[in-house]
Amino acid sequence: MLHIVIMRRHHLLPLVTLGLLFLVLADRALEATKRRLAAAEPVARATSSATPNLNRGPGAGTRVAARANRTATGEARMARLAAREALTREAGSTYLDSLILSTDSVVRRWPDRWGTPIRVAIIEGGVPNWTPRLTGYVRTSLDRWESLGIGLRFDIVTDTSRADILVRWIDHFDFDRAGQTDLTWDQSGRVRRALVSLALRTNTGVVLPDDALLSVAVHETGHAIGLPHSADSNDVMFPATRTGILSDRDRRTAAVLYRLPPGPVRDLTDEEP
Repeated sequence: MLHIVIMRRHHLLPLVTLGLLFLVLADRALEATKRRLAAAEPVARATSSATPNLNRGPGAGTRVAARANRTATGEARMARLAAREALTREAGSTYLDSLILSTDSVVRRWPDRWGTPIRVAIIEGGVPNWTPRLTGYVRTSLDRWESLGIGLRFDIVTDTSRADILVRWIDHFDFDRAGQTDLTWDQSGRVRRALVSLALRTNTGVVLPDDALLSVAVHETGHAIGLPHSADSNDVMFPATRTGILSDRDRRTAAVLYRLPPGPVRDLTDEEP
């Protein structure tokens, strides 16, 4: 009987050892997967808005700032220094200074796509008084930013699940706003997706005229590519937008933004001698 027990233990020991080895390997694989997912997961979001100027005074825009916690070393430190110098040098001809109001600021834009277009899905209908001309305003706004030749291309797709930018219409916002863009980006400042919401009426029920609908569409598309608000009322990116025509500062700001590498520019003041 004792011999049988010893034999059983002899045969079970390799199986137990193999089982423990399998558990260890599975645990390591799970941890590696979690790290990959954490690195790819978008970690910051911002909401930007536009209010058309209907002779009722400037509207309010809000932007939620994002913070990125990364160590400034080696090439990353040099890249941040170069970005800071470029932003300072272009401060007079652009409005990118709003991106570096604090040392935690992040340059947020779509990553270089090397000719691959940004996919845009336009949800048609869904609200009363929707007409096909509204889709035309969005197409026009995309064309105006694409025509700058800064490396951005857009492709209209019908599959919303494949879209990088999703555009929809609503009847109105519950506050003084005619458009809103929700951006999501990762730790490296690379924009991952954008949701653009465009209203047909003001919060008080006033139907927005065609020129206002177009100017808001152009304004929100500017936010969708990463642009901040401008303090100059002549720019498309002025919060109480008054025009759908890109100004020289709009063009210059977009061009400079897409020459800069995406990512944090914080800690530059602390690092400079």
